[in-house]
Amino acid sequence: MYCAKLRGASLHKADMRGVNLAGADLARVDLSGANLTDATLREVDLSGANLAYANLTNVYLTEANLATVNLRGANLTNAKLERTNLAEAEMSEVNLSGALLSDANLSKVEMSRANLRGARLPRTDLSRANLREANLTDAELVDCYLARADLMDANLTNAIFIRAELSSANLAGALLRGTVMPDGKVHDYD
Repeated sequence: MYCAKLRGASLHKADMRGVNLAGADLARVDLSGANLTDATLREVDLSGANLAYANLTNVYLTEANLATVNLRGANLTNAKLERTNLAEAEMSEVNLSGALLSDANLSKVEMSRANLRGARLPRTDLSRANLREANLTDAELVDCYLARADLMDANLTNAIFIRAELSSANLAGALLRGTVMPDGKVHDYD
C-alpha cells in the first residue's frame, strides 16, 4: 500500500476534497483553511498539524493520531473519528455536530465553545477536557470518562451521560434540562 509522506508540508487552503490519504504521514503539516470534505484519512499521523478553520465535513479519520493538533474553528460535521487520538488538541470553537467519536482519546483537549450537538461519544476519554460553553445538546456520552472535565456554562440539554464517570467534573452553570445523568435519571429542571 502506498503511504504518502508529507511531514511538515504547507498545504494552506488546499482543495483536497475526496482525497484518500489513508496511512499517510502528515505530522506537523499545515492544512489550515484547507477543504478536506469527504476525505479518507484513516490511520494517518496528523500529530502537531495545523488544521485551524479547515473544512473536514464527512471526513473519515478512524484510528488516526491527532495528538496536539490545532483544529480551532474547524468544521468536522458528521466526521468519523472512532479510536482516534486527539489528546491535548486545540479544538476551541470546532464544529463536531453529528460526529462519531467512539473510543476516542480527548484527554486534556481544549474544546471551549465547541459545537458537539448530536455527537456520539461512547466510551470516549474526556478527562480534564475543557468544554466550557460547549454545546452538547442531544449528545450521547454513554460510558464516557469525564473525570475533572470542565463543563462550566455548557449546554447539556437532552445529553445522555448513562454510566459516564463525572467525578470532580465542573458542571457550574451548565444547562441540564432533559439531561440523562449517569444513574439513568433525567434532570428535569434548569
